[in-house]
Amino acid sequence: MFLTPVLAVALLFAQHTFTPEEIAEGGRLFQSNCVSCHGSAGDQVQGVALMSGKFNRASTDDDVARIIRNGVPGTAMQSFSFTEQQAGMVVAYLRSVSGSAAPSADMPALGDVARGKGIFEGKGQCLSCHRVGENGSRVGPDLTSVGAPRPVFFFFGPPPPAPSPAVIVRQLQRSLQEPDGDVTPANRTFRAVLKDGSTVTGRLLNLDTFAVQLFDSKERLIAIPRSDLREFALQKSPMPSYRDTLTAQEMSDLLAYLFSLKGQVK
Repeated sequence: MFLTPVLAVALLFAQHTFTPEEIAEGGRLFQSNCVSCHGSAGDQVQGVALMSGKFNRASTDDDVARIIRNGVPGTAMQSFSFTEQQAGMVVAYLRSVSGSAAPSADMPALGDVARGKGIFEGKGQCLSCHRVGENGSRVGPDLTSVGAPRPVFFFFGPPPPAPSPAVIVRQLQRSLQEPDGDVTPANRTFRAVLKDGSTVTGRLLNLDTFAVQLFDSKERLIAIPRSDLREFALQKSPMPSYRDTLTAQEMSDLLAYLFSLKGQVK
């Protein structure tokens, strides 16, 4: 099936939640391509305040992405040879700075932190894979700072502001409901089948010319020579979806607890 550019951009926003890394890349694209006209605060063109979501000729994210790629004939707004994905990342960056996400992506309600901690440690069984402070397992990602903005490192120009609280909470919610949606490379699970028929499954820690290093479910670091491999493949995330496991109130409470984790655990 052939998709027109307009439909392709619309599907991109309908189906994709941008990760912090993609938002940061959008910030880099903005800083290197847009600030010469719009300024670093996005308010140097009359009637346009990019950081507040105010545009002259766009009312949706799709409109903004199309203008970035196609420009506006008869104006100083030139076209940019961005892919749909790159244009989407720039829009996601602008939304994260302004905190004015699309209506369908409003910040989820946050419940009670104490109840959320109880769900995290009890019904959710999260400590069987994750760690907060000194408690829990190292099999999955450490969640001690999961509610804090992730640092973004820039080599040129000023860094963009940190993602808004709404962006962080939405990302947490998606991780709970769609654990395979956006998995960072450091948290991906792989299955190695050796030539003798044995298998090893775990988080990929390192892959080079000579060996593969996996961190398995027993918290062991296993190094496998690549010459011993028969198969090596990416697996679905072992984390379950909590979409149908938790009630709306329990999900709200768990989100509140996760968002409260900023690196200092009492």
